Amino acid sequence: MQCPLCERVQKTNEGSYPFIIHEFKNSYLYLGEHQYYEGYCILVTKTHFREMTDLPQKMRDEVFQEMMICHEAIQKVFQPKKMNLCSLGNVVDHVHWHFFPRYADDQNFKNPPWLQMNLFDSAKTSPEKRVELIEKLKQVIPAM
Repeated sequence: MQCPLCERVQKTNEGSYPFIIHEFKNSYLYLGEHQYYEGYCILVTKTHFREMTDLPQKMRDEVFQEMMICHEAIQKVFQPKKMNLCSLGNVVDHVHWHFFPRYADDQNFKNPPWLQMNLFDSAKTSPEKRVELIEKLKQVIPAM
C-alpha cells in the first residue's frame, strides 16, 4: 500500500489535487479537507522521508523556512489567538505538519486539536470555501 501523502503529492504533480495552495522547493502547502479550525492547513514534503532527521541538512533548513512562511501566512490571513503546529507521523510516516489556527472563542482552546478529531468530518471543506480560503492564502504567500 502506497503512502497516502505520496499519493497526494503525485496527484498534485498531475494537477488533479484541488487543495494545493503553494508549491515550495521541497514541499507543498495544502488547505485542509476539513475546516473545523478555519485556516487548517498541511505542509507535506515532496519526497517521502520518515523523520525530519532523515532529510539532508540543507533540505531540512529549507523545509523549516518553508514551514515558517506557512505559519506567518496563516497567522496573517486568519489572525488566530494561537497556532498549533503538529508533526507526529504515527499514522502516516511521511514528514508533514498540521497547522491548526486556534481562536479565542474556541470552547476547547486549552485542549489539543486532536481531541476534536471525531468532529472534523462535520466541517468538510466545500468547493466554494476551498476556493475562497486558498485565494486568501495565495495573496500573502508570494509576498513573504
